[in-house]
Amino acid sequence: MKLNDLLVVCVVTATISLGLYSRITDATARGSLGYDQDQCVLKIGPDFFYFSGYQPGTGRKKFCEDAPSVGDTTFVFDFGQDELRGMKTDFRILREGEETADGGAADGPTIAYLAPQVYPNGTFSFAHRFDKAGSYVGVVTVEDSSGQHWEARFPFSVGGAPMRKLPFVLLGLAGALAFGLFIAGRNGKKA
Repeated sequence: MKLNDLLVVCVVTATISLGLYSRITDATARGSLGYDQDQCVLKIGPDFFYFSGYQPGTGRKKFCEDAPSVGDTTFVFDFGQDELRGMKTDFRILREGEETADGGAADGPTIAYLAPQVYPNGTFSFAHRFDKAGSYVGVVTVEDSSGQHWEARFPFSVGGAPMRKLPFVLLGLAGALAFGLFIAGRNGKKA
C-alpha cells in the first residue's frame, strides 16, 4: 500500500469514528437533558425545567453536563410551566452505577437528596460538595395532587470527563500519524 493511500485511510477512519461516536453519545448520554438556544432544558413528563449548574471557582460560567472540578456545586432549576409550581418536586444525585447485562446502567448509591416540596415561585436550587471526581446522575421527580409522578434523569461528570475526550485524542493522533506519513512520503520521493 502506498503512503498516500495509507494517509487517506487514516484520515477517513478517524473522521468516521469521530462521527459515529458523537452521534451515539448525543443520542444516549444526555438522558432527559436537551438544549434550547444555549439553555439546558430538562424534559419531565409533558413539561420541562431550565437547568444550570455552577461552581464558585468558575465565576458565572454554567454547565449542563460536565462540572469542571470537584468541590462546591450548585444546581438551579427554573420551572418551564406554571403547573409545575403546584407539584411536589424532589432532587437527588446518584453515583453512576455499574453497567447491567442489557447494556443499561443500574442506579448507584444516592449521595445527596433534596426532599419533596412545592416551589410556588417556580425555582429551586441545591448545593452539594463533590469530594470525588466521576460520573453521576441527577434525578428530578415531580408529583401532582392526584399522585401521578414523572421523573427526569441527566448524567453528568465532575472533575473532567476523560472518556468523552478520547475520540478527540484519537483523532489528533490519527492526524499526527497521517501528517508524519505525508512528510515521510515527500522525503522518500526526493531521495
